[in-house]
Amino acid sequence: MAYIKNWRDVQPDVAHMSAVHWGGLRNFERQDDEDDRNRLQKLNGFARHALQGHKTSDHHKHENTEQVYYILSGKGEVLFDDQRYPTETGDAVYLPSGTYHQMFNDMNQDWLEHHVISMSVESNGGQFTIRNWRHVSPSGDGAGAIRWHQLGQEGEGGVGCLRGLQFIDREAVQPRSESIERCYDEIEQVYYILENQGVLIADGEEQDITEGDMVHIPPGMTYRIGNPHEDWFTYMIMAG
Repeated sequence: MAYIKNWRDVQPDVAHMSAVHWGGLRNFERQDDEDDRNRLQKLNGFARHALQGHKTSDHHKHENTEQVYYILSGKGEVLFDDQRYPTETGDAVYLPSGTYHQMFNDMNQDWLEHHVISMSVESNGGQFTIRNWRHVSPSGDGAGAIRWHQLGQEGEGGVGCLRGLQFIDREAVQPRSESIERCYDEIEQVYYILENQGVLIADGEEQDITEGDMVHIPPGMTYRIGNPHEDWFTYMIMAG
């Protein structure tokens, strides 16, 4: 069975000066405790941050680690190379390894919520990128799912910037339908459920999945996503 945990079931702390931090899934090789979230094999980590209005995070960088900030709600700004860039709900923000960055929500009253997705790379550098899923042409999977391919690997036309991660996508399954069956032998994935409820069908078993769930799909798992309900079922996919 796939590992599923809702972010609300994680005890938060404060990180990067002002961000409320819910630790998500983590790489098992980098942890020395027995937390059941230590199961990532390729990805470094996946966490949720919330920055209250009138606050900023600290100015920091990560050596040999690329990150993607995925904006879940709110509007703010991200600092990169001494310039502040606006961000909004649905943005995927690529932060190259070894570069200073900072999040700003000092101009707003509401919370700014985002995921932090991390992956090790062999060296520093890369192309800073912001791409919203609404600016991407959707594609069908031949069954009941629609996908927006937000970020891909370096060299991939129009979306390429990732050096370690494989892709960052958004997908929705239409009511009373399901996606095609998938299996990636060399790719690890984390699905994060953005809206409504559905079913993960894997290895002959069904698991209910709902908004806020983090779903670990290890390499080699055969699965599909079902939506037996009347509303669209939406999630984001991180792959490494």
